[in-house]
Parts: sequence; C-alpha cells; structure tokens
Amino acid sequence: MAKDIAQPSWRNFADWGAVGGGFSLVILVIAITTFHQNALDIILRPTRLTAVLGLVLWFCMIVIGLANRQRQFTLKAFRNFLIQNIVAILAFLLVISTFGTMPQVRALSISQWAAVGTGATLIVTAILGSLATASARTNLDLIDDEAAAEEMRDRGRLYFFSFIWIAACGLLLIVLSLSGPGGLLPRNGAAAGALALIAIQFILKNAVRGLSDELGRTLSRESGDIAFHLTLVLGGGWAMLAQFGFVAVPAPLDWLTLLTLLMFAAGFIALGRRKLLSR
Repeated sequence: MAKDIAQPSWRNFADWGAVGGGFSLVILVIAITTFHQNALDIILRPTRLTAVLGLVLWFCMIVIGLANRQRQFTLKAFRNFLIQNIVAILAFLLVISTFGTMPQVRALSISQWAAVGTGATLIVTAILGSLATASARTNLDLIDDEAAAEEMRDRGRLYFFSFIWIAACGLLLIVLSLSGPGGLLPRNGAAAGALALIAIQFILKNAVRGLSDELGRTLSRESGDIAFHLTLVLGGGWAMLAQFGFVAVPAPLDWLTLLTLLMFAAGFIALGRRKLLSR
C-alpha cells in the first residue's frame, strides 16, 4: 500500500513564509497607497519608515511560516489561507473605520485601546471560526484536515456555541472600554449590556460543557488550572510591582483585559501540552 510522505517541516516553513511575505507585501503596498504615499519611492529612497516596514515584513514571514510549519502547502491550503486572511483583514478594517469616525474614540486611554483591540481580535477570531465550521457542511470547505472537518460536521453545535461565547467575551471588553465617565456609552446602558453578555457567556459555557466529551472537560479543567497560575504570576507580579512603585497601578479595565488574555492563553497551552494544536 502506498503512503503519502509528509513534507519536512522546514520545507513547509519556507513555503508558507514565502506566501506570508508576498501576502504581507501586497497589504503593505495597499496600506501605503491608502495613506497617499508613494510605495515605490519608499522602496527606492530608503528611510527609517522603509526599515520599519522591512522588519514588519520579515516578522510576518517568520510568524506565518512557524504557524504553518506542520501544514503542507497545497492549492487548497493556499486558497483557504487567502480566504481566511482576507476575511480577517476586512473585518479589522470594518472595526477600525467604525471607531475612526467617532470623535470620542480618539480620546481613549491606553487601557481602553488595549481592551478594544483584544475584544476586536476575539470577535474576528469568532467570525473566522464560525465561517470555517459552516464551510465544513458546504462546498467551500475551508478546513484542510479532513478529520478535523468531519469532527466539525459531527459537533457543529459545540463549535458554534464556543465561537459565540468567544465573540461575547470580545464584545464585553469593547462595551466596558467605551463606558465609564465621559465614555461613548451611557453608564446604565453599558451596565445592562455587560450583564446581558455575562449571562449569555454563562448559558453558553454550560451548553458547551454538556456537549463536550471527556477530553474536552479535561482540557477545560487543565485550562482553568493554568489560567490560575498565570494570573497569580503575571497579575500578582504586576500588582506587587505597582505596590512597590516600580510600575503604574493596573486599572480595573487592565485587569479585565489581562484576565481575558490569560484565559485564552491557558487554553492554547493546555492544547499544546496534548499536541492538539498541530491539527
């Protein structure tokens, strides 16, 4: 019986790094042109901006190459890469253009911008995940791994509930960042919206738990344990340094953003420990 020979990871890294470099270069040229700059002039007449853009390009190549080092380069994988990244970029542009038209948004603090950025990233991630889950039941087929696609078809409700929960986490951060004294959202309305989003998260969390198998419940427990230790080390360390006066005291919104990030980071660590991220 003939067997498919897996392509070496270094070859995957090189292929996807080249794809990432080309894709990032196109995006950079479009961004430069949008801001009424001459892209060719920036390249031919190097400045500090040219060096920064070059570093960004190399960084994108390395990140995309490493992220896909276990993913064999095929025409289908390349098509899926383009679709997923174009959807993500369009979603981010929609968020940026929406917030950019609001005068109050320009006065946001660093803490508020961090919360908005984190929330927007979670919402875009949820959109991409929902699109991939829906595509498993259609001819679009955005999943390279047939086993993963089959699992998404069999457990579609679990994935959809999970992605809605992720979107609710992101929207909660955005609502909180735009509320408060002088905020874009009124205090009472923001509080009601935050409570509604927390209730949705609680309901979806219970629904996901009921649909999860033993491995899913084990991963959930491990994620909670890892998140606790990450919070103790990073959050507690920040608070301790602030108490000594070495850094600024974390604001309530900083804590909410940090806890959200650590919660998802713990999930990735738990998946990585069981070698489930390469699927």
